[in-house]
Amino acid sequence: PLEAASAQDWFSSGNALYSQQRYEEAIDAFTHAIESDPSNAAAWYNKGVALFKLGKADEAIAAYEVAIGLDPRNADYWYNKGNALYSKELLSSAYAAYDVAIQLDPSDVQAWMAKGNVLSDQKQYDEAIRSYEAAIQMDPENAEARFAKGNAQYSQGNFADAIKSYEVALQRDSKDSKAWYNKGNAQYNLGQLDEALKSYEMALAYNPKDAVAFTNKGLTLADLGRYDEAIDAYEGAIKLNAKDIKAWTSLGHVYVSLKKYDQAVRAYQQALVLNKSDPDVWTSIGDVWMEERRYDEALAAYEQAVGLAHDDATAWAGKGRALHALGRNSEGLAAYEIAISLQPGLASAWVGKADCLASLDRSAEADTAYEVALQLDPKTSGIWAGKSRNLITMGDTAGALRSMDLALMTDPKNSGLIVQKGKMLADLGRIEEALKFLDQALVNVTSPIPVLDEKARILLKEGKIAEVKQMYSSVLTGDPADARTLEHMGDVYAAAGLTREAERAYEEALIHRPNQSSVITKLGNLTTQGKKTPLPGILLIPALIVVALIFRKRR
Repeated sequence: PLEAASAQDWFSSGNALYSQQRYEEAIDAFTHAIESDPSNAAAWYNKGVALFKLGKADEAIAAYEVAIGLDPRNADYWYNKGNALYSKELLSSAYAAYDVAIQLDPSDVQAWMAKGNVLSDQKQYDEAIRSYEAAIQMDPENAEARFAKGNAQYSQGNFADAIKSYEVALQRDSKDSKAWYNKGNAQYNLGQLDEALKSYEMALAYNPKDAVAFTNKGLTLADLGRYDEAIDAYEGAIKLNAKDIKAWTSLGHVYVSLKKYDQAVRAYQQALVLNKSDPDVWTSIGDVWMEERRYDEALAAYEQAVGLAHDDATAWAGKGRALHALGRNSEGLAAYEIAISLQPGLASAWVGKADCLASLDRSAEADTAYEVALQLDPKTSGIWAGKSRNLITMGDTAGALRSMDLALMTDPKNSGLIVQKGKMLADLGRIEEALKFLDQALVNVTSPIPVLDEKARILLKEGKIAEVKQMYSSVLTGDPADARTLEHMGDVYAAAGLTREAERAYEEALIHRPNQSSVITKLGNLTTQGKKTPLPGILLIPALIVVALIFRKRR
């Protein structure tokens, strides 16, 4: 009949327009087909597909439902209705639609995968994996299903199995950059840093514009201690996406590791330009100012972090650290208490609490706090060192030395700990033992200069100036232009009151590094002190004459 032919013509026209991506015109054609034949389920369905292409999910769902009402046993109708519902995050309804599609056509691989995606979004990972495995059983060469299964395993924290799934997916599609990237993430989480790096590089080989892959490559390189390469990777990410906050903050972290604090702050400030409300960035800036001993600025940064995230235990602990450094120990203690209430397992907050209590002469309470910190983190040398200092104030020298030895067991090359033990032994009058310990430590210590300085201080207190000069001369034999060692030598002499020796050391340091502001300041201070010292001597001469005359008169 003419009417039926007209409906079919409109239907065919709609399909042709759809294939040309002329979706609005296709919808008009399908609408005409429906007007001619309202019972045409395929026309309703195709209209729904075209509507969905234009992002009109609600209208698409309505069209699918009419199609399903006319032909309820068509699996495609149920599957596409599920897709439209899924796009609106109506997960339970989408799951039900996919489930009907599978009941009608158990061999529908796409429906099994879609069902798995819904289950993954609902964090029902075991069931999701079973859905993906059903899809794989029907289509073993389906790389997408293997990839999706790997993602579900990854979300479970089952990184080893996720890697296996990604590898099988890559055997079927070796150019899948997302599979390489996700495999790298799983390897990174297992601590397989070299393997993760290779995976990120493969991801970038197939997708050089993946900014996130550059960022994760940078994270891996930083963890491997390859900081210069990490910087290159982060800069690569930033070139692709200048709004990548993670890349900017990670770049800042690398500069902190390199002790390039000015550059670190600049990177963090770029992150703040993108998001001034990020408490983690403010905390990172506070950490940098703490390293620079700019405690007021650090406190201001931590205040910003706390203001943005009242429940951020790390920010509160940072605030406590800044207050403690400023000598405001009662306020620092209060900040640490808040941090602990928010995160009782935060070892650094317990250490900070202990440090504040020790500074407030509440040694017994401090010792208890150190013990809690050690239960949470027994491998951090700084906690043992803090406990050791506190035990000294409590008069428990044996316990203090035991704690210091435990600190050194966890970090045997730490020059700060070595200096602390050497000083402790010297303060106890065990001079020979202190010197022997420092000599032994110098063989393997990471930073020898602080250890040499402590040895020099002990020798100077014993009046052994010649030995100190000989010790520094031996060090400088290898590099006579070592301005840093010369500055340290000057510091030790100045602290011992040996002004002339200190001046010589500072002057020689400036010969090799003329613009070193810290040395110029120290030398200036010594010169000022030197100008003041003759004055009391001049005043003393008349006084001696008067005393002599009085003595003579009495005689």
